Amino acid sequence: MPTFPDRKYIADVFANFYDPPEGTKKFFEYVDDNVHWQVTGQHRFSGTWTTKEDYYNATWANINKLLKPPGYKLACPNIIVDAETGWSVIEMKTVDVKTNVGVPYEQHYSWHCRWNTDGKIVEAKAFLDADHLEKVLGGEQKRLGLAAE
Repeated sequence: MPTFPDRKYIADVFANFYDPPEGTKKFFEYVDDNVHWQVTGQHRFSGTWTTKEDYYNATWANINKLLKPPGYKLACPNIIVDAETGWSVIEMKTVDVKTNVGVPYEQHYSWHCRWNTDGKIVEAKAFLDADHLEKVLGGEQKRLGLAAE
């Protein structure tokens, strides 16, 4: 039977999100180059990407421009791991994240991730509050002239 990452390993990987921006970069070291990543919903930040580079450039690189430093800080209060299949479910919440003009971005996520035996995420599906995302981050994009009304 293959050996997939355990809960402690996954918790340590996701703990990197608590220390942006360096931790965010470190987190992406644990994402396979050919990851299949889907952000669910019908909004400007949703989509499906098949490489780490494409996913990062389409989402994180753009979102980081909208936030006050240090950026996207996340805590992970719950992690569920199925050691037999390599799947995990990670609950995440933003921590003191604000747009450039100081609007709080209080988001709650559920990421469903499949890991390989090398300890990298090879598949992910992200669920979030799309209305809040559009209101806060979409609003910041419009304010900065980075998106159409």
